[in-house]
Amino acid sequence: MARYSTKRMMFLLQLLTPILLLLPLFISSSSGEEGVNSSEIRVCVSKEGRSYQPYELLEGKLPESADLEFKNLNMCNVFHDKTCCSASSRMLSVSLALQNLATHGEASKDCLYLFELLECSICHPDVGVQSGPLRICASFCDSVFEACSDAYFSTHDQVIVPCGASNGTTICEKASELETNGTAFCEAVGFTVVQTPDDDSVEAPCYGSKTVLVEALLKTLRLQNLKYKLVTVYLMCWTATFFVLSTMLLFKFVSLSLALTLSTFITLLESMPWNLIILRWIHKIERDARRLRRLNMNGRRF
Repeated sequence: MARYSTKRMMFLLQLLTPILLLLPLFISSSSGEEGVNSSEIRVCVSKEGRSYQPYELLEGKLPESADLEFKNLNMCNVFHDKTCCSASSRMLSVSLALQNLATHGEASKDCLYLFELLECSICHPDVGVQSGPLRICASFCDSVFEACSDAYFSTHDQVIVPCGASNGTTICEKASELETNGTAFCEAVGFTVVQTPDDDSVEAPCYGSKTVLVEALLKTLRLQNLKYKLVTVYLMCWTATFFVLSTMLLFKFVSLSLALTLSTFITLLESMPWNLIILRWIHKIERDARRLRRLNMNGRRF
């Protein structure tokens, strides 16, 4: 029985092993290949202006998954799967600006999220491969300004930056006090703004439109959901394998323990002096019988 169970276990492991080995490869490859348009092979091109971003590592190359150093900045996470960005001085300054906005700027969660998307616009894979300058949709700027209207900013070198000790100034004001609308706010931050059509169905060639930003975010969410499911299946396979192995080992341990216990009991029985035990038992029976006879005889006398 134990040999049959062992054979079944080995067969199960042979089935699970290829799955366990191929799942990590599938997870990593899916993150790199998702969303690549084979009909448009464009390479990373550095931008000019306020959004100047020297794509040091990927200049002239295809966008790819962010390296570990860039991921450690803990920003622009939605573009980590495919981007032209790396941990350059520009990205380090963006990281510091976001930290200042969270700590000194008293920004809400919506403000932090949208302002990060604005600052990380240069890391969008479609933006990275554009030959022209980076342009922000006015509608997106309105959303950022509405969310950050109560957050504190200051003016540094004629550019609006999040309030912080690193600015060299202690004069901070709310965004709504510095500017009056989203377009003026984005331009004061240093971006070029493009007025979008009133009809949302019309495609706008700028960052922040449905086709450029929203679809990319949805694609990223779908990819993250897929990776989560694959990791879950991967962990479940390992858990099932561990459970089966543990059950087999426990069964063998219990069987061995029972066998040892039975063997010890038999050895103990064999080592006992049964002849003496039987003789003592017979002697005890005879003694009890004599005692009963004496009691009966005494009872008859009276």
